[in-house]
Amino acid sequence: MSDELRRCFQNCCLFVNNKPVSESEYEAAVRKNQPNIYLPGPVEFLISCRKASGFPQSVEKSVGFYIGQGLRRAYGTMIPANEPHAVFDANNGKFLRPATAEDHRKWRKAWDEAVNSGSVR
Repeated sequence: MSDELRRCFQNCCLFVNNKPVSESEYEAAVRKNQPNIYLPGPVEFLISCRKASGFPQSVEKSVGFYIGQGLRRAYGTMIPANEPHAVFDANNGKFLRPATAEDHRKWRKAWDEAVNSGSVR
């Protein structure tokens, strides 16, 4: 079974199996989960920064979850994996399920409400 790998877009929040790890521990987990040099790397979920505050966290608090995009490394860049987005609990970071259309609708509604309330400048 593969490890569940998550990182934020700033690469400061790194998680392996929902546990925070150092950059070297994260990279070791990526290497461990890559079966060989001929296959693309494992799916890594790009998530919003867990250290940032403000607007994204207010949306997460409103819906109770955050969404991660599955990506694979290729030629020094990250490309989308052919998998649905993943939904993680906003409080404890646990994987909840593959994202549904309803999850996306709730997220977008909360985002729009935050924008319309003037909390985004």
